[in-house]
Amino acid sequence: MPRLVDHEERRAELLAAAWRVVRSRGVEGTTTRAIADEAGCSLSVLAHFLGGKDDILVAAQTAVYDRIVARAFLLGGELSGLAALRAALDAVLPADAERAADAHVNVAFAGAALSHPRLAESRRASHVRIRELLRVCLREARELDELRPGVDDDAAIDDFLILVEGSTLLSLVDGWAGGAGHGDRLDRLATAYIDQLRK
Repeated sequence: MPRLVDHEERRAELLAAAWRVVRSRGVEGTTTRAIADEAGCSLSVLAHFLGGKDDILVAAQTAVYDRIVARAFLLGGELSGLAALRAALDAVLPADAERAADAHVNVAFAGAALSHPRLAESRRASHVRIRELLRVCLREARELDELRPGVDDDAAIDDFLILVEGSTLLSLVDGWAGGAGHGDRLDRLATAYIDQLRK
C-alpha cells in the first residue's frame, strides 16, 4: 500500500530544496527544473505542491522569514522586554552556519525583489509582521520600566533591522564573516544596541 504523503511535510521539503538552489545559483539562476532535481521529484510533483516558478519563489521567501521569526520570537520561552529583544537579535545575526544560511537566502531574495514585484510585496508583508513583534518587545520593556525616557519605537525598530540587514550584507557579500572575532563583534554590536535603549 503506498505511503500517504503529509502535504505540509512534503511542501516544507520542497521549499528547503528551493532555498538550497537559491543559495547556490541566486534567484535569477533558479529554475523549476533545478529545484525538482534538488528535491528528487518531477516537475509535475513540484507544481502540484508549490505552483509555478513565481509562486515557488514567493513561498520560499515567505518560509525563510517564517523560519527566522519562529527562531527569533516564537521560541523565546518566557522572555519579555529587552531580554526578548536581545534574544531576537542573537537568533537572527549571522553568527553560525544555520543563521548564515538563512541570511544568505534572505540576501538573494532581497536583491531579486528590486525587480520582482511579488517578491517585494511579500518582503514588505513579512517586515510588517516583524515590526509588530519588535513593537511588542518594546512595549513590554516600557511596562517593565527598562527603557530610557524618550526612546522612539519606530527609530529603535529601524535600528534593529539595519543592524541585522547590514551585518548580514557585510558577512555574506564582503566576506566579513571570515574575519577573526566575527562572533564577538556581532555580540558587541547586539549589546550596544540594547544598552542604548536601557535606562
